[in-house]
Amino acid sequence: MVFSSNIPWLAFVVALIALLPLAWFSWRSIDRPFGAARIFAISFRVLGILFVAFAIADPQIISERPAQGANIVALLADNSKGLAIKDRDSIENRGKELQSVLSETSYPWIAQLKEDFQVRSYLFDSQTRRTAAFDTLDFTGEQSNISTSLQGLAERLENKPVAGIVLFSDGITTDYSLPAEQLEKLPPIYPVVVGSASQVADISIRDVIVNQSAFGDSPVRVTAKLIKSPSAETAVRTKLKRIGTNISLNSGSAKSIDETVKTIGEESDYAFEWKSATGGIDFFELSTQAEDPDWIEATVDNNRQLFAVNRGKDTYRILYATGRPNWEYKFLNRALSADPQLDLVGLLRVASREPKFEFKGRAGENSNSLYRGFGREDETERYDEAVLIRMNARDANELKTGFPDEAEELFAYDAIIIDDLEADFFSFAQHTLIRDFVKQRGGGLLILGGVNALEDGNYQNTPIAQVLPLYLDGAGASIPNEQLARWDLTRSGWVEPWVRIRPFETEERMRMQEMPGFRVFNTPSRIKPGAETLATIETLSTETYPALVTRRFGLGRVATVGVGDFWRWGMQTPSTQADLAQFWRQISRWLVKDNPNKVELTSKDASDSTVTLTAIARNDDFSPLETGQAKLTIRRADKEEEIREYKMDRVSNVQGQYRSTVAIGESGAYLATVSVTDLEGRSIGEAETAWVYQPMVEELSSLSPNVSYLQGLAEATGGKLISIPELNQLSEILNERSSPIMETWSEPIWHRNWLFLLALAAFLSEWLLRRKRGLA
Repeated sequence: MVFSSNIPWLAFVVALIALLPLAWFSWRSIDRPFGAARIFAISFRVLGILFVAFAIADPQIISERPAQGANIVALLADNSKGLAIKDRDSIENRGKELQSVLSETSYPWIAQLKEDFQVRSYLFDSQTRRTAAFDTLDFTGEQSNISTSLQGLAERLENKPVAGIVLFSDGITTDYSLPAEQLEKLPPIYPVVVGSASQVADISIRDVIVNQSAFGDSPVRVTAKLIKSPSAETAVRTKLKRIGTNISLNSGSAKSIDETVKTIGEESDYAFEWKSATGGIDFFELSTQAEDPDWIEATVDNNRQLFAVNRGKDTYRILYATGRPNWEYKFLNRALSADPQLDLVGLLRVASREPKFEFKGRAGENSNSLYRGFGREDETERYDEAVLIRMNARDANELKTGFPDEAEELFAYDAIIIDDLEADFFSFAQHTLIRDFVKQRGGGLLILGGVNALEDGNYQNTPIAQVLPLYLDGAGASIPNEQLARWDLTRSGWVEPWVRIRPFETEERMRMQEMPGFRVFNTPSRIKPGAETLATIETLSTETYPALVTRRFGLGRVATVGVGDFWRWGMQTPSTQADLAQFWRQISRWLVKDNPNKVELTSKDASDSTVTLTAIARNDDFSPLETGQAKLTIRRADKEEEIREYKMDRVSNVQGQYRSTVAIGESGAYLATVSVTDLEGRSIGEAETAWVYQPMVEELSSLSPNVSYLQGLAEATGGKLISIPELNQLSEILNERSSPIMETWSEPIWHRNWLFLLALAAFLSEWLLRRKRGLA
């Protein structure tokens, strides 16, 4: 406070020297006792004189306030479908109420705000856009990207004097939450809560979780929560159906695979599992609705959710090489033939190599006599070459020359199973190729134990030995004798689903007790670091040896089954034969699980109406493709005619990698396919991926305003949470706070009513005392 008069102190001196003594002497001359009444009267006169002197000095209050019309206030209104909901205690929906609040004719607060600030109006849902008037609000947006909108608006108004952002929203956001350090950089946020916390009639699907496997006969399990309000019990119909590129999501032609009706209160769990016989990508829709037609919901946009199931490749090819036709191949081939996604290609040696003699079986005959009479006299197998039989070959050229010795041929398989084959069967180049098959190609390798396997097969100091999970130090030779060994799972084996056959521990233990004893097994003593023993065999003399050992090696995985007569398990009863078949299928699936393909396509979770697709292309030997082109095709599962094509951009610092970021227009199920060719136009391969874009799932995850989120925004940015009735004081609230552009403001005190009334009250009080004393 300052005094604008040039003589403030002179006025006080005059009052003290001249007026105050006069007040004293005017009462002192009265010939009456000097009591309390006289003291009060003198005090009132003195106060009155001081108040008048204070007013003559012309005191001024100096302060700062936002410069009128210089600062910007942004009004940011939510335009999402969440505001189309009608609260139970309201006549109109939230959107209509918001439009009324933002109308200058209904509420005068905007006019007052425009007198003191520059007002700019914006709408937001998935994006932020400027608007001239809020009558353009239609509440059709499928997203409420509050954080993105606030950041975008702050960047748009950067270097401008922004006094604050008034946010009109229910606080339900569909994007990320801003960290504290980014919130501090925003202008003050003044959230206005739209909507009430009263319960509305609604059924919604939340927390959809899909557990799947890459194999057709493994079940797909979907679980979800059905949320209903109010909590009174109501009959609800839940339907799960498959949708495809030729099936409309809204038509009745989609194939329903499950339909249930149950009475639920506030919350209920949904679970269903089914099997698919093929690979590839499928889309499904889970929906729910009340059985009572008179039960009207606040919204039906949260009554369904879409999800995709990727079953992997249609066929996984496994190369099985054995040193002799045996029972193991019989049971393995029978087990995998029951799985449409597992294709077993056999290479069986029916005769080993023999020394090359000078004599011939017939004059001029060079081929092995085993082929005589079968029309195969021109085959290349001679006396000094092994006699091989191909089983389930794709064509006449597959494995024609025996075990592959070129990466392009071997890497076409997803897994290799080696049974009863000594190390000398493979050349050194083939040993190296098998190692690279696991390490570089990412394939699976399974070595079966017994005679001619592991140590007995002289695999020590070979490239294959580097891959194995066991040390081949000569102490693990196979033992064919009368001593039986029993199969048992380790602690690690119990937690691996593909190792167990029964779903419950008690049933699995009973099953293992019924397993026969094995007579041919290897006795390795040590496993390599990082390897896991999932099963053991124990002899009658209580000696225990690793039986099933696994390991990750490079990009692939390796397993050894140290038993040479595993077929005994399937020779007991039809039940045990089915168990053995299931074991072979499960371990085969584990071998090819997550194996990389020549071409792969992945999608990053859709956000902000965009999705990022990344393609990886490899040559036949699975080295990165150095030069090539990738063409991307995207289509909707529910709109066959909607097809978009793009040319993917090559990632400059990564060979064989391509990337594209694609805008998503509408919610729905999307399927993307990439086709890669080299510079000469030769096809490298194709791959596909899928995603589901459902912003309304987050937008309508809750129908009650998220007041705590809005309160956090206000506190973190220095703003204030405002209710709709408080909008009439918004201009006053903003004027009381600091703004980028401030002005100095002075207010005189002398002409204020309270100062005049105080002086008058003092003199009147003194006069009343005089009157009471009879002196007036």
